[in-house]
Amino acid sequence: MLFLFSLLIAAAFSVFCGKAIRKHPVPFYLAAAVLSIGTAILANSRIPEIPVFVQQNIIALFTKGILAAAFWAVIMWTGALPNGSSLMKKLMPQRGQLSIFAAILTLGHVIGLGISMLPRWLKKADALNLTVCIVLVLIMLPLTVISVQKIRRKMKARTWKSAQRWAYLFYALIPVHVIALNIAKARSGRKDVLLSLMLYLVVFLGYAVCRIHKWYVIKKKPERLIGLKCASWAAFLTGIAVFTAAAFPQKQAETARSAEIAVQEESSFSEAPVTDAAAVSVPAQTSAAETVTAAVTVSTETDTTEAAAVTAAETEEHTEQPEEPAASADSTAETEQPAQPEPAEEAPQAADPQSARRYQDGTFTASAYGYDGNITVHVTIQDDRITDITAGTEESDDSYFNDAKSAVIPAIIRSQAADVDACSGATYSSNGIMTAVRAALESARI
Repeated sequence: MLFLFSLLIAAAFSVFCGKAIRKHPVPFYLAAAVLSIGTAILANSRIPEIPVFVQQNIIALFTKGILAAAFWAVIMWTGALPNGSSLMKKLMPQRGQLSIFAAILTLGHVIGLGISMLPRWLKKADALNLTVCIVLVLIMLPLTVISVQKIRRKMKARTWKSAQRWAYLFYALIPVHVIALNIAKARSGRKDVLLSLMLYLVVFLGYAVCRIHKWYVIKKKPERLIGLKCASWAAFLTGIAVFTAAAFPQKQAETARSAEIAVQEESSFSEAPVTDAAAVSVPAQTSAAETVTAAVTVSTETDTTEAAAVTAAETEEHTEQPEEPAASADSTAETEQPAQPEPAEEAPQAADPQSARRYQDGTFTASAYGYDGNITVHVTIQDDRITDITAGTEESDDSYFNDAKSAVIPAIIRSQAADVDACSGATYSSNGIMTAVRAALESARI
């Protein structure tokens, strides 16, 4: 749950570093720029020496915009807190500086995301993601500029507040952007992704409810406050329930998956050679025995006939052959004397079939880092052959992973080797699949 972890970091930073960033904002802005741009460069440089844990849990906080979204959540919730509350008094003075800090983190995410995702979106014609990202950037940039204190002081208060109302649309589009990126994974059965999306919805929809409630209180209409609370929270819970049903249809997903697994198992069993004698049915054994008996009988009769014919021919040959001179008797005896058999060499011991095998039978699992997430493979081995490979990914966009999977996995099964040609346009995902298969084969070695 990286978003929950990021929320804790953003909240702690806002509380304990609020005075420092308000008095000396420039060092914090530079640090945010170095972290966001540096992690974007690292993520796209594909340095193999970087541990997977660092890539998934530290670099991903910046490149995937998770930490930036957490800071935006703290900023917007600051405006939803009750006026005069101690927490609002503590956070509100540095809200502008925190907004600029979060915007710089977001720009790093935009750079990293743009390098990796924009070519995919253009190729796959993903208009929703592209449109949402463009609108978010167009809203964020001017709001960030007018949040600078020198520029803000030169603006009229009413003009500045009117411009800041666009922030509500910005806050609303953040969960839309997150859901658009991850909804396919949630629908495929990734419970961790579904829980993350649920947390995003709780944070952002909960803010909407509290912000509307605060606006209503400011309008001084307490007589309708109870009805508004009930309607707001009912809408909040309904939205969560509808999203859960739409994002994760459990029964349909489980039924389809069970059917797919059953088909794969049936296919693998039909392809595997039968090596166990107990698997052969009794009628088949009886039929085979009768066939062998008949064949032996016919072969015996044929051999008996041939032996009789050879005996008759030899008798006739000895009868008609003239007697040789006595002088050649010694040479004949010498010729007919059987040669002494040479001592037979010891036959080499038959190799143990088990020792000649390279892999154990069974299904072996391994993971490797793909483009921006782990790829996990399950390799099934039967009689020293790869019979099946299934794979899943934690990458932010699985469209290129699917292209790599459809090309690389059949090639590995055909060649019975982990090193095959990578899929064009999905090199990182292809290499991740091959690396994971290689690790699974190593774990299966006898």
